Amino acid sequence: MKKILIFVFVLIIIFLIYLSTMDKKVYYLAVGDSLATSEGSNGFRVKGYTDYLKDYLDSKNVLEKYVNDFAKSGYRIYDLINDIENNKKVKNGKEYITLKNSLVKADLVTISIGANDLLDKFNSEYLSEADIYNYIDEMSNDLDKLLKLIRQYCKEDIVMVGYYNPFKNLNLDKYISYLNDKYSDVALEYDISYVRIDDIFKSHPEYLPSDDNIHPTQEGYKAISKEVISMSEKKLFET
Repeated sequence: MKKILIFVFVLIIIFLIYLSTMDKKVYYLAVGDSLATSEGSNGFRVKGYTDYLKDYLDSKNVLEKYVNDFAKSGYRIYDLINDIENNKKVKNGKEYITLKNSLVKADLVTISIGANDLLDKFNSEYLSEADIYNYIDEMSNDLDKLLKLIRQYCKEDIVMVGYYNPFKNLNLDKYISYLNDKYSDVALEYDISYVRIDDIFKSHPEYLPSDDNIHPTQEGYKAISKEVISMSEKKLFET
């Protein structure tokens, strides 16, 4: 009888250790536009902030799965909304996965979206200052719809990456700052961490070397990743 009790006790300990280990594994989903797909300033894919975050989780031996198949260059806020509502299906390795199911499974989601919505407006020579502020307000309403929809499926940690001025020769800082303030407020409403990255590129213009390409260098992405990792650590590993 004593041997049976010891055996049962050992099984319980092993099971508890297994549960503890399983709970710490992180299903990481990256969604959004070309920042999420790691498009570089040279026009080719480089190692982006999502890749650095994936490697960080892997180095901590907590990465269960990394999914970035739903991120797409050129995506706007409503493109991502439509993908969720239509439950987009993609092939990941040997299996097909859906966006809603991935959001439900995810322990960590990173989002970078909305830059393409804004860039079209900056390209218009007939746009007044008031028009830009009004448009940013409209974008904030669109973002609210998106984050509310994402929160319906993902109850875990979400980190949203903010915006920077991609045009070195244009003084757009006041608009970018206003947009980050508005978006940060929307993210806070849904308990989503917001990472501001505009100061990174103000301090390091070499991270945006091309006048014809709005994307960062790999070093720029690495700098973004440090901020995202710092925020993710607080959410994932807080005691």
